[in-house]
Amino acid sequence: MKRRLTAAIAMTMFLAACGSVAPGSTAQKVPLAGTPNGVAVRDSDGAVFVTDDRTSGIVMTSHIGDEDAPAFSSYARIPTLEGERTGLSQIAFAPNGHLLVERFGFGSASAVFDVAPSGQVALASDAHAARRRLGLVVIDGGTFLSSWFAKEGSAPPAGGVSVITRGAVPGQVTERDIVTGLGKPVGLATVGDTLYISDQAANRIYKVDLQAARAANAPVPASDVFATVDAPDLMAASPDGTLYTKCGAHAVCSFSTRGRPTVIADDLDAPRGVAVDVARKRLVAVDRSGTPDKPSSLRVLPIR
Repeated sequence: MKRRLTAAIAMTMFLAACGSVAPGSTAQKVPLAGTPNGVAVRDSDGAVFVTDDRTSGIVMTSHIGDEDAPAFSSYARIPTLEGERTGLSQIAFAPNGHLLVERFGFGSASAVFDVAPSGQVALASDAHAARRRLGLVVIDGGTFLSSWFAKEGSAPPAGGVSVITRGAVPGQVTERDIVTGLGKPVGLATVGDTLYISDQAANRIYKVDLQAARAANAPVPASDVFATVDAPDLMAASPDGTLYTKCGAHAVCSFSTRGRPTVIADDLDAPRGVAVDVARKRLVAVDRSGTPDKPSSLRVLPIR
């Protein structure tokens, strides 16, 4: 009943005002081949980068949505292990212009990779390869946050958030858990010193004081519920504190700083990653196709 109520409130708000959509602008649907998942936008020029689970690659395009925009092209190929399934999760920019991307790993081969502007790929971390990695937030050029979960047999998933630090020597990496008590943490986003975590197993978004969690002697439990939402996924945040993520089977929602949901699109096939393009006031959302005869797409949604 609680989930239905949340969905009903969100839909009512959407039909009444659609308050997070910028006036005088329209949404766009851009076809995209493959099996997309994570997405990131380069601030300088609005170029869009998307992970493709089918090929374990990253594709990109410039000026998405423009009539003369170039088609998607291959940007980098992320290494796979022989005999392992392919799958990539979140993708995010580091301050030096490099991309960091997570390999999900399916319980045996998770890792984080660094992709230079030239497309050259280097291993950033292969610690705890049995953890299934999903969310990613870059703190600085050498430090990033990863959400993960582990699953054994028919037992429910159990996960957390860790901070990964790359050492001065190549291959020297440390990983330390800072948040525990989660089921299937998927999306991560930060606004100031607040870390937001979407837990798909609990249908909740939690908030955590990031600095306090990093300074604590032991991992802190996720207990402060920011919002209740059905099946959240990867997340993004705008500088004003608005969060964006999947909400329900076919919708993407924004969440105000008080956790109030607003549906901004409700006709997607299977929403996945989202990225905020601050300069151009738009949200780019991955819509993964559920049928072989229908291509996936990127939804470009205007926001305030």
